[in-house]
Amino acid sequence: MLLANEAPEDFALRDSLAKSNAYMGEWYAFGTALREQKVYDAGNALEPPATATVVSVRDGVRTVEDGPYPDAKEQLGGFCIIDAPDMAAAQEWAAKCPAAQNGFVEVRAVLNLHGGEAS
Repeated sequence: MLLANEAPEDFALRDSLAKSNAYMGEWYAFGTALREQKVYDAGNALEPPATATVVSVRDGVRTVEDGPYPDAKEQLGGFCIIDAPDMAAAQEWAAKCPAAQNGFVEVRAVLNLHGGEAS
């Protein structure tokens, strides 16, 4: 799984149609490349961090907080589940992800709880 952590300025580009077209064009090209190489399984963009809520339960008490919880500049902006042959190949795809330019892309194997090897 590629977890795209975007910089605040990249989230801001989504609000400006002219700038968004160029920025989102990079994402569309990335998605097209994943599909053409037949490694794309699923993925989607997320709403900006300000729309998030964080839910936790401590001692049986549920707490709901507004906004992003991580104390970091970059925030999770979307994800792609890919079918890469190994971690090195997944890292190559992560380097091509637009979020890697100003933020970072976390690469993590998906745990297979239904038997067999992890994806």
